[in-house]
Amino acid sequence: MMQFEKKLERPPYVHNWVRNIGSDPESTIKRLVALALGFPVKTYGAANYILVDRIVRSLDRATAMKAALTTGRINSRDIVAEYVSAFYEYDEIRGYSGKPTYDEMVEPFRIGKGLFVPVKPLVNIVENGKLVPIFSVGWATFPLTQFQMRLLATVLEDAVFSLADFKMSPGEFICFPKEGKKPDAIRKPLVWKRGDVTLLSQGELRDCLDMYLEALEAAKAILRDMPQKTEQPSKRNPSPDPDQLGWDL
Repeated sequence: MMQFEKKLERPPYVHNWVRNIGSDPESTIKRLVALALGFPVKTYGAANYILVDRIVRSLDRATAMKAALTTGRINSRDIVAEYVSAFYEYDEIRGYSGKPTYDEMVEPFRIGKGLFVPVKPLVNIVENGKLVPIFSVGWATFPLTQFQMRLLATVLEDAVFSLADFKMSPGEFICFPKEGKKPDAIRKPLVWKRGDVTLLSQGELRDCLDMYLEALEAAKAILRDMPQKTEQPSKRNPSPDPDQLGWDL
């Protein structure tokens, strides 16, 4: 089970990391074990390049939709197309403009000794003279509790907005959850900006990280005690929905 333990020692990007933190050690342990043993069969990853081209190069919608339906994993193209289409609907109102900067920025947030959560904006642009980091994810359902939203905002503040060049940045976080559970439910933008969510206090953050590290060690112990599996990875706990386990990039 060493491979699964190592998997937990490489936390996912921050928006997915916070999803695996429950309200107590027991629920967090269960989520971490599921994360270690599961894997996604679908991913929103292919959408990122399309959305960046929309924001910084004004990629037209027809070309974007063609790319969404013809690139990336074949079995993920339907959800990528949904995400891209929803983003374009939103951008008709938002109207992104500005030059890209800090290309491929990834900042570490330290959660323990030698353990870091990667924090990566979709893109950074300069808009009205200010740096604007834009975080966007393809969630079809909104999975975060109020505490997890506060944790996410706190990590973004520490990892990105504490940097000298970003201290005056507004910043945006966007996702497009569906309204309702029907297959044809419409995705609507859910947007918040820096300052919209109350940050955790230093004490709350420390308590959360201590709880997470305790749960992490317990989850790794559970994985070590599990009988060795001989089946191929493709047969282990597949998740058809990347929202289910928090895997999408």
